[in-house]
Amino acid sequence: MTENPLLIRPFLQVASICERHILEPDGTLTLFRIFDRFMISGPAEEMPATALSFTFILKLASGPVRGKLAVKLTPLDISLQPMQSVTIPALFEGDDERSAVLIGQMRMEVKDEGLYWITVEIEGTEYTRVPLRVVYQRSPTVLPG
Repeated sequence: MTENPLLIRPFLQVASICERHILEPDGTLTLFRIFDRFMISGPAEEMPATALSFTFILKLASGPVRGKLAVKLTPLDISLQPMQSVTIPALFEGDDERSAVLIGQMRMEVKDEGLYWITVEIEGTEYTRVPLRVVYQRSPTVLPG
């Protein structure tokens, strides 16, 4: 009998961007300032290339999965073109409620306003996407007078 591949995968508990977090020794996770939008301001008419830095949190319950799986995070630009990705091994211990918590400081350079995505792949299959909207606001110019 062939096993259903949709049933043999971890369960998504959290996929989020936040400012900071606390991971307690007992595994309890607290997230602060969860967001999906970056506001960039500057004097230029057009948005300059800007480096963004943020914490990405991924928490997956093992479910029926046992062993190490490759988890790949890939930002997509506003035209859905892949940017620099990172692959992280995640250990799944198998008890249904046991979780793998992946916490990483991500950096990405954005050149345009618009909707960016961070894709989460597990073993080469897209699992979910997290949106990140970048908004540019021109700073007011103060004229001497």
